Amino acid sequence: MREGEPKRRAIYRVAVIGGILIAAAIITLYTPWLRLFDLREIVVRGNCHISTEEITYLAGFRMGGSLLRTPVSRASKALLGLPWVKAVSIQRVYPHRLEIVIQERTPIAVVSDPAKGDSLLIIGEGGVIVKQTSDEAPTTLLARGVNLTGDAPGARLVDERVVVALECIYRKGLSEGPFHLIDFSDPSSVTLHGEDELKVALGPVDGIGPRIDALAALLLTIDLPEYRSIDLRFGGEAILVPRKVVNR
Repeated sequence: MREGEPKRRAIYRVAVIGGILIAAAIITLYTPWLRLFDLREIVVRGNCHISTEEITYLAGFRMGGSLLRTPVSRASKALLGLPWVKAVSIQRVYPHRLEIVIQERTPIAVVSDPAKGDSLLIIGEGGVIVKQTSDEAPTTLLARGVNLTGDAPGARLVDERVVVALECIYRKGLSEGPFHLIDFSDPSSVTLHGEDELKVALGPVDGIGPRIDALAALLLTIDLPEYRSIDLRFGGEAILVPRKVVNR
């Protein structure tokens, strides 16, 4: 045997195997009739306000297409354009499934529709309008004196400070309790309104978070119906004004 022949044969075998692997990869990616990793199932999770049909349609995935070449980034961007969608995750589950996980925005407040006085706009996390409703008795806090970029789903609250305030109130569990309205008409003097003309002065919208925290803590220690006003404008201890007791 000539010197170097085993080395040449080894190189030849490596080249042949490499060529086969490259060809297989090309066929897998570009041959439409190969069903090794074709898309056969789409699973949607986490959606409540958006239908599965709307999500799969907007995502634009083609059943039977290559799972390897599925445009996941493009679909994610399209779904994030839905007002209800806060976040989205799309995963390929080989060999034949796509999983779409939707995180929807939580409603944190409602505002009066500036175009239709008899309807309301539901505000979700991030200050995004997620829905228009005619519900006359919403369970979520009504916000007054706010500005919007529009009156259709997808529009937003203009003032980010208002968004911060509403999200803080929601997190502290105050938006579905004794309070039914928050007034931002005067940004230097935000007020919460509750049952029986209860009024809570929260002060300026700037830096309002700690005052909302203080209110939430205070409500754990007092019997709220016994008071007609609470003043938290100046920090420190709250000023509480009790209701008058009528002697008979």
